[in-house]
Amino acid sequence: MWRTLIVTSGEKLTVKNQWLHVYSEEQEARVPIGDLYSVVVDNRQAMVSVAVLTQLAQAGVHVIFCDEKHLPCAELLPMGLHYRPLTTVQKQMQLTDEFKNQLWQRIVQAKIQNQAKALRLAGVSGAKAQKLEEMALAVRLGDSNNREAQAAKLYFPALFGLGFTRTQEDVTNAALNYGYAIVRSAVSKTLAAYGYSGILGIHHIGGGNPFNLADDLMEPLRPLVDLWVDSHCDELYEQLTKTNRKELIGLVNHPIKLDGKKMRVRYAIDRYIKSLTSAIEGQDAGLLLLPELIRFDPLFEDEQDG
Repeated sequence: MWRTLIVTSGEKLTVKNQWLHVYSEEQEARVPIGDLYSVVVDNRQAMVSVAVLTQLAQAGVHVIFCDEKHLPCAELLPMGLHYRPLTTVQKQMQLTDEFKNQLWQRIVQAKIQNQAKALRLAGVSGAKAQKLEEMALAVRLGDSNNREAQAAKLYFPALFGLGFTRTQEDVTNAALNYGYAIVRSAVSKTLAAYGYSGILGIHHIGGGNPFNLADDLMEPLRPLVDLWVDSHCDELYEQLTKTNRKELIGLVNHPIKLDGKKMRVRYAIDRYIKSLTSAIEGQDAGLLLLPELIRFDPLFEDEQDG
């Protein structure tokens, strides 16, 4: 299983013989670069050279930088991992509105279905989960009937309480934002590996957003974060702890189902985006494989871990 390294107290990062070394006053830690999936630098005093960042990028490792509130604020994505990125971007640019609407319909349906599963796994009233399942079936082409927003109005108060809103500045929203940022980063990394331009979204079209496509594709994975936050509500106080952040980063190792098979989220994201390529090349939105939320299994073993 690939590892995510979290740097919280290290003062300096160096690379020696393909090992990443993290130095602090107390100790020196090291890990083989080949074992790394990502590095999260959650220490604003840490010193990282261009040479270190270059070697990490060349190994396919992406680096996430956090701000003073410990929230991811920037990332370094490896480039040149795909053999024909221009061809991929050209196909992105040629997508018709009709085809993008077909993709978005399926993505929204999967998101709402996973929200319903999150409610059921959290032990919330089955009637509300059933209502979400009905909404998922009613999503029209391009979500022209706005079922995504309607589902959110039912879903978040059901999971986090009637007074909850996504605009509040509290630890619950801090945890959600942190988890979403980690998932978005994992999707962005994989999109880059498959040659996609993150700017060219399916539904998200923000002119100043370099991650429009990642924001589209991460939607069915958001309930994974929501469920973690709900199940750890007793551990969330005024601000996220180091342990909270570590566990949220670890969600990329959580089991999920894709195409009828259980696998870790990071592997599911890879197959998810690979299936997007198949859907685009075949002009068949039905070829897009969508992740399904499942109950966490601490004993789960993925054969892809080697």
